[in-house]
Amino acid sequence: MVNILKLFTGKKKRIDDDPRVYVKKDISIEDFIRVNDQSYEYREKVLPAALTVEFWRGSGLVNFLLDSRFLKSEILDVGCGSGEIDIIIAEKGYDITAVDISPYAINLAGKLAEGFPDCKGKLDFLVGNIEQMDFNKKFSTAIISHTLEHVINPDKMMEMVIRLLNPESYILVAVPNKKAWNDRTHLRHYSERSLRKFLSLYSREIEIKIDKVEKMIFAVLKVPESTFKNSVNERV
Repeated sequence: MVNILKLFTGKKKRIDDDPRVYVKKDISIEDFIRVNDQSYEYREKVLPAALTVEFWRGSGLVNFLLDSRFLKSEILDVGCGSGEIDIIIAEKGYDITAVDISPYAINLAGKLAEGFPDCKGKLDFLVGNIEQMDFNKKFSTAIISHTLEHVINPDKMMEMVIRLLNPESYILVAVPNKKAWNDRTHLRHYSERSLRKFLSLYSREIEIKIDKVEKMIFAVLKVPESTFKNSVNERV
């Protein structure tokens, strides 16, 4: 397994050819979508290996997300990106609805999935803003991996995700540990403490651990229906 962090954040000096702007919290949704598209265009150029399934197999992130204690069908993946990890999970027999706001990323995901016929019927890649989407079913697990640090409105996103879950469902969260990942599209940075504080708005049952190798924070929260209702009422 290649060290993911080193490949994404290597300290070797080079010309800054990254086309993306430094994202600010007042970014428009149109520019936000454009920056997300550019992120995957840029990854194709500087790190094409990260757009393959084999790159992610055996990573700390995948090992966390494949914990059978929490992962159940049906799964909702919010901010799925180019879909490599969804394919790995679908190979294990789970059904996944994977959403990303970037049309470019979803196009990559769809093309990649064509090379994994065993996943046919288990993967549904959708372009959209989760805050504005609706589905004809409920989910039993949600994945929010490397998404909270990017989204404009993390509170609204979390509230929508919880509305889409069955009672007693699990949400699996992964974020970079503080500023470990040097990415100009990150709107915020999380420490173990700040992530716990944010997630505690939605659940009292939270497990958090640090991956010191890949410098990520992993969290699992169980969200009873009553907890979400209370959190929404408090905000009204």
